Amino acid sequence: MVPIRLYDTSRREKVDFQPLIPKHVSIYVCGLTVYDLPHIGHARTFVVFDVFRRFLRQIGYDVKFVRNHTDIDDKIIKRSREENTTPTELASRMIDELHKDMASIDVAEADVEPRVTQHIPDIIAFIQKLFDNGYAYEAGGDVYYRVSAFKDYGKFSNRNLDEMINGVRKAVNEAKDSAEDFALWKGETDPEKPAWDSPWGRGRPGWHIECSCMSTKYLSPSFDIHGGGRDLIFPHHENEIAQAKGAQDGDFARYWMHVGMVEINGEKMSHSLHNFWTLRDIVKQVHPEALRYFFLTTHYRNNINFSHDTINEATQRITSLYRTLSAADKLIAQLANKHPNVEANPEIVKEHEDAFVEAMADDLNTPKALAAMAQTAKLANEIIDARGKKTAQQLALLMAYRQALGNMGSYCGLFTRQPDDALATLRDLAVKRLGLDVDEITALIAQRTTARAEKNWARSDEIRDKLAQMGVQLLDRADGTDWLVS
Repeated sequence: MVPIRLYDTSRREKVDFQPLIPKHVSIYVCGLTVYDLPHIGHARTFVVFDVFRRFLRQIGYDVKFVRNHTDIDDKIIKRSREENTTPTELASRMIDELHKDMASIDVAEADVEPRVTQHIPDIIAFIQKLFDNGYAYEAGGDVYYRVSAFKDYGKFSNRNLDEMINGVRKAVNEAKDSAEDFALWKGETDPEKPAWDSPWGRGRPGWHIECSCMSTKYLSPSFDIHGGGRDLIFPHHENEIAQAKGAQDGDFARYWMHVGMVEINGEKMSHSLHNFWTLRDIVKQVHPEALRYFFLTTHYRNNINFSHDTINEATQRITSLYRTLSAADKLIAQLANKHPNVEANPEIVKEHEDAFVEAMADDLNTPKALAAMAQTAKLANEIIDARGKKTAQQLALLMAYRQALGNMGSYCGLFTRQPDDALATLRDLAVKRLGLDVDEITALIAQRTTARAEKNWARSDEIRDKLAQMGVQLLDRADGTDWLVS
């Protein structure tokens, strides 16, 4: 197996990854509270773990991937009343929309996607274990976790007591023993709100308990990797650890992976700043693979800046890569008749694919992996653009480069479309975004081709400059001139 190193949040360093069971990896990632459509920040976390899962499977691991849905919560109840529907109906509809939106950027569903409302008996039993072990108590109709009973509380997020108290959500019940104690079960007296019977009265689960319960139910008291956004480190993941270790034996999660935030033009995304983008908004303007590529240009642990320039650069790069694939496919098909017995020899380009895999195995270093991909495409383009007749050796090498690029794409969910189809969609989106006239562009390129044939270089340059002002970049290749939106 390819050796993998991960940055483990709990140890605050990069460590060798060793799964509990050889060749098997168990992963739990915190899902969404499903009261609204997913935004671009959610999309980044989903893409990161989708890429990680694809990579693990490609290198030979059997992966069990669990991601939950929080389908009951104050926000869901409030939104359902605003929409004159039930919390159950709203949550189910939002889960369907979540699947639809994530499928639009090629994010696969998890192997198991448990919902809170389908696991109330499990959660009640889990809380009872905390009572039995001295970690839970009743106060004013609610049930709380006694933080002082868990000696390692705060170790994971590296916080002291004052920081923890400031970071905890405001308590609505002042009857609890200590400010840092958090809710396991919230009592409910309003008959119009959803609630379930429990040994402590009617109510519903607190937010943190669901993940401790469902991760260990579908994986085990000890599993390999727990992940989520960096904003979940405290209090959510700190509380998950306290609950899981307080209720049962086991290591809980052995490695922790956290994804950085998405910033919009250098600022934190928020409704108040009017820079809040849903994923559905984005994919109306940006090709799914351009967005996916954009997420991979920055290491997953770092914040990433979404702006016109950064998404435009990612769009150009994925367009360029698809152009390479398209040109390679056409040239290979053309040369196959002249050199019918040529086969690709992966060994001759193995160093490039190895560099890609090694980068991915080094704490999912996707920027470095994309650099290896770009180098492979560059070498393929040198063959494609070379003048003169192509030899059988060049064909074999080009076939190997093409195969390597396809393999690299499969590791991270890129190149899932036919190249020409992808290029057409990329161009259509760009043309629509900039309001360009394709017929005008085509006519100008034809005029430039004529000017070049007549060696009228001044006219050729004039047309190129005019197209550049329109946002059109020309690509002169051996088989003619193509264009893309810059």
